[in-house]
Amino acid sequence: MNIDIKFFKNLYSDDIIYHYTKASTAIDFILYNLQLKFSKRKKSNDPIESNMARRGTVYWGYNDDKLYKVNENEDTNELHNFITALENNFYQICFCKNHMGEDFASENYWSNFEGHEELFGFTKPRMWDQYADKFTGVCIAFSKEKLLSLNNKKLEIIPDDVKYFTYRELSERKMGDIQGNYLQNVGVKIYRKQIEKIIKDSFFYKHVDYEGENEYRLGTCYDKSKCSAERLKSEFVFDKSIMLDISGCIEAIFMSSYANDRQKSYLLEYAIKLNIPLIEMNWQHNSFKPRDYRSWIELVENLEKQ
Repeated sequence: MNIDIKFFKNLYSDDIIYHYTKASTAIDFILYNLQLKFSKRKKSNDPIESNMARRGTVYWGYNDDKLYKVNENEDTNELHNFITALENNFYQICFCKNHMGEDFASENYWSNFEGHEELFGFTKPRMWDQYADKFTGVCIAFSKEKLLSLNNKKLEIIPDDVKYFTYRELSERKMGDIQGNYLQNVGVKIYRKQIEKIIKDSFFYKHVDYEGENEYRLGTCYDKSKCSAERLKSEFVFDKSIMLDISGCIEAIFMSSYANDRQKSYLLEYAIKLNIPLIEMNWQHNSFKPRDYRSWIELVENLEKQ
């Protein structure tokens, strides 16, 4: 079934973000519980995100002889522990965005979806391959504004676009050694505040090779009191999982044509229950054809009744 151009025009917005995942994960967890699970940053496959820096405290010049003052050692230890806690306790959920800046969604701009596919966050082959189970999974479109409004007070969300840098730029921007001389000059409180900004900014840095992902990220810091109950085998665990409530925030589900029939059936049930579009990505030798799967199934069922 053909899809009305208004659907794509409505999706082409700064407010729409996309999350790729396996079909089984979407069915068994995300759509079933209406939650997305935050992942611990330190468990990322990207070594630039997951590796801990080997930090020290460096002094220079006439201050060398002050290195072993007790109060300065206490201050540097406080800063090192603070950095470690920040990096270990940061959790994140990754999305991708549309490439904005075109007139596609303008009421005065007539266009077809064909020819504008690359503007959208749900059309990325590398994302379908890497994050959606080798083209067999799903991509879920969300309203950013609704997600933040629903969750910000519960979890103290830290949202931002991911920024992309070369290796040299990353080494210059990410937190390195504690500067002992600077600590002596400004004091631990001021330095700690500055470090916090550097560290939190760095949670949204990736190497420039990832730039095509056009990522948007929601982060939060671990807080045991904000964890959700999760059943692991026969026991409930209350202090591990931080969940993002997605109730009422889903705008559409994009489903691969390579998903199996059972998965398609379950995804259709969720789409009907949530009253959201279910779009099938029919992969072609040179592109893909999006199909309104709900409308197509209804048409098939009506023809079978005749």
